[in-house]
Amino acid sequence: MKNFINPIQKHFWLTVAFFITMPLVSCKKSLQPKPYSLFTTSNYFADESEAYAATLGVYDAMSSQNAYGAYLSFITDNDTDISQTSGIDLVTDYRVICHYQGTAQTPGFYTMWSALYAGIDRANLVIQQIPEMALYTSGTASQKTDLNRMLGEAKFLRGFYYSELVRLWGDVPFKLTPSQTGDDFKLPRTNRYTIYTQIIKDMQDAAAVLPTALPADERICKWGAEAILARVALNAGGYSESQTGQMTRPANYLDYYKLAQTEINDIMAQNLYKLNPSYAQVFKNQCQGVLEPTESMFEVAFFNAAGSASGGNWLGVIYGSPLTAAGIYAVTNGRELALRPFWQTFATGDLRRDFSIATYTVSATGAQVPLVINTRSDETWTSAKWARQYQVNDILERASTNINTVIMRYSDLLLLRAEVENELNGGPDQLAYDAINMVRRRAYGQPVATADPAVDLAGLNYASFFTAVQNERAWELCFEGERRSDLIRWNILGPTLLATKQATLAIRSNFNYTASTNYVEGKSELYPIPVNERDINPNIGQNNGY
Repeated sequence: MKNFINPIQKHFWLTVAFFITMPLVSCKKSLQPKPYSLFTTSNYFADESEAYAATLGVYDAMSSQNAYGAYLSFITDNDTDISQTSGIDLVTDYRVICHYQGTAQTPGFYTMWSALYAGIDRANLVIQQIPEMALYTSGTASQKTDLNRMLGEAKFLRGFYYSELVRLWGDVPFKLTPSQTGDDFKLPRTNRYTIYTQIIKDMQDAAAVLPTALPADERICKWGAEAILARVALNAGGYSESQTGQMTRPANYLDYYKLAQTEINDIMAQNLYKLNPSYAQVFKNQCQGVLEPTESMFEVAFFNAAGSASGGNWLGVIYGSPLTAAGIYAVTNGRELALRPFWQTFATGDLRRDFSIATYTVSATGAQVPLVINTRSDETWTSAKWARQYQVNDILERASTNINTVIMRYSDLLLLRAEVENELNGGPDQLAYDAINMVRRRAYGQPVATADPAVDLAGLNYASFFTAVQNERAWELCFEGERRSDLIRWNILGPTLLATKQATLAIRSNFNYTASTNYVEGKSELYPIPVNERDINPNIGQNNGY
């Protein structure tokens, strides 16, 4: 395995050439300047357009199947109490990763690792070079504002990419300067809480200069950055697997909850965001490329002009869509299976269940063909939020789609607020109830701002409200990439997988569910450091159990 290049080292060469040929075409039309095939720091960053192209290159690290078109969004989130990946083998990346069977040799881990470090190295270059531009100090007020915005975007994205590395691998190599000749590429790992300190600083610095208006494109604004920071703070204050395999949380974890509270309160005070009255319409808009900035707070742009399987997003083809036969709609694979025990947890009247979970397939004529309950066909139910019937049915989206991956929705932030207020107050206060009940009212088709005793939660203590938040996050955000991380930070991944296994056995003794069998406590909460990286960096070590 010695022929592989360390991603930090590899992206030095991409940085020297700065490899932004584009990658930029994967972003939507609103994020498409003139592409540049080759530049170096000596002949680039001469004006705003070049700084903008470089900044879009930082965004572009997200816009591939190696990142938020498959691996970092859906593959890392399967095999929980909500969903599992179809099929069993020890060869296919997306199966072995989801089924807790991945090893350091599994290529998908290096795929994700490399994508994140690519984004970080691009961000480091932008962060270094923009302040060196003459326009940064001597330009017009408008030019300075634009350049500060780009600097803020790069800082936010660097923080976001590092937060994902820490979430998935724990302690990782940490570098805040762009790679160049003479650098030491054999870095040891840095403690995750040291990295969290920088992540928080990056995101706070970014929020100070990012636009306060809601975006008309896929670029991050101040409030989106603060929302992501709130989630990062809860991950930092939650449980994570240590280098010794123990699940621990920092002694000052409440400080992270207070930080999240501050960021959430700042967003709420602006009164800019609102829930779409229709839960279903949120995803239909997403499928059709309709930006909804009052509901979607941060999303990853996708645009696959070639219409190839290797470009664009797997969302709506491999994940998030029922099995669809070729005909009126393009075929889908339906590899994300929705678990029947999860389907059974929804209360009567909750509109999210039958919209989110397909207990049917789609025929060549576009008809829904029910999959019979109480036969093994209920093991083939799938996620359905991004079904073909909601898409634009463009010929370029047959093999992969141009659907954006939404990283943060407003309802997610409301549920984070409910969790934070419950934690800091030792039980739910009015803010906590208001936040969770708004989400619940929409789920039952009721006006969001009107109290509804039939739907609203009330009279709960700390423990029962926390359980309610955990459940609500499952029902509201199912298949959107958050469940496995939530279970880990709550330190209940193992028990939840076991309980799900027992629930499947209660349905039938041969119900196919492998996650709890393969899960290993003190190992499975983190991914292995890829062997490619360890072959050329002996200082990096390995996570427990691999």
